[in-house]
Amino acid sequence: MKHIIPFTTFERDTLAQGRALLVDEHRDIVHILDNRISDLEDLAAIVGRASSLTADLGFSSSPRTLDTLAAKLSNQGIEEVVNLPVKASLGRSFTVSKLHLFGFLIKLAQQGWLITMYQDILDCYHAILFSLMAEDLYISIISDSNGQESWTRRATRDLVVMWEMRSNAEATSFAPLLQQLWDVRHTLVPTLGTLLGTVELLKLSFRLPEAWHSFLDEQGGDEAVVWALDEFLFSLSFEQLSNLQALMEEKALTSVSRTEALELLNLRSGQLLEGADDEDLAAIRLYRSFLRRNGLARLRRDGDRTGPHRTLEQQLLLHLWQHAPQR
Repeated sequence: MKHIIPFTTFERDTLAQGRALLVDEHRDIVHILDNRISDLEDLAAIVGRASSLTADLGFSSSPRTLDTLAAKLSNQGIEEVVNLPVKASLGRSFTVSKLHLFGFLIKLAQQGWLITMYQDILDCYHAILFSLMAEDLYISIISDSNGQESWTRRATRDLVVMWEMRSNAEATSFAPLLQQLWDVRHTLVPTLGTLLGTVELLKLSFRLPEAWHSFLDEQGGDEAVVWALDEFLFSLSFEQLSNLQALMEEKALTSVSRTEALELLNLRSGQLLEGADDEDLAAIRLYRSFLRRNGLARLRRDGDRTGPHRTLEQQLLLHLWQHAPQR
């Protein structure tokens, strides 16, 4: 049995500080908070008791190893929920529940009750959300593999650690990179169809870290990477962007704003990959965009259709793996 730690030290400190600020004037809220924390601790214990992915139960003539597990995960369709191990499914429910707990605290902060703690609460929320995104990202990469790629064993090991311990150190390496690009995209690429392409514009940016410049120098000439990058930046699918390009040529337009693009394509704001609600947290819009782009990429792979078969997040993570020390 693996012991699941329900909260990190920072999360526990944040919860304790929030409780202390609420206890005198909002005891009803504190009661709700205490119950949710207790429920999460109970759920963490249940996840810990679920069968380990690395334990060999002796049902097979050949012992279970990380390599055999990698082959199984890449071949059984783990993107389908019925094929997820029980420990993974329960653990994901635990993580989502914890996300909602800190989402509850964000609403209290927005009401002014925990305003002094808003950034700490948001940091906790972002860390949990990106751990969910990392899990989705790893599952999508492994599902798309043939089990023989150089990165398969590493990806499988990291995914198993996520499932076994509900921890994710890997998210800390790529999550800030995604958030930084997401944050600068409106100012960096204000229009579609500019003379400079998105790769060239990004290379001219001094607001992005060296890791992005390394990625673009090595991968920026790959058409599939450019397609994935355009989807990420413009919040339009490859198909929508292709239609937009045809309309711009038809109307002799050299560039359009995002608002003009929606009008030309006759799209509702909800048809953007990030969704319609500008009131949503930026990290939520990024996660929603990833899920939609990932679904579209899978459909293109399955149908052998033109367009990005991997999301920008997949491309970036594979690049980081290629340059990371072997382990």
